[in-house]
Amino acid sequence: VRRVNTKNALLQYQKSLKIEIRVLGCDSSEVATLYNNIGAVYEKQGDNENALKQYHKSLEIKIRVFGCKSPDVAMSYNHIAGVYKSQGDYENALRQHQNSLDIKFRVYGQEHPLVASSY
Repeated sequence: VRRVNTKNALLQYQKSLKIEIRVLGCDSSEVATLYNNIGAVYEKQGDNENALKQYHKSLEIKIRVFGCKSPDVAMSYNHIAGVYKSQGDYENALRQHQNSLDIKFRVYGQEHPLVASSY
């Protein structure tokens, strides 16, 4: 089993983020992805507060870049829901999962496998 060096991963993502912002600006899908990845590292470290901050930054950018009815936005809502769930905040987790499901309904329809997997 390979262990992930989360400290090094976080450092590398943060370096990449600075470069991407300088080159592409704040509102790009690449920057949103890096915020998401940084959030995932914080989540893996058990730092849910910082994970939520990064996931929310990613979500805000994705909404500006893709619009609020994008599958990428739905995925961000799921990541946020996962953090809330791990904190035992089931009310907020359910709200975020519902946001994701609403988008998937609009994009894919109720019979799509990606919608079914959301239940």
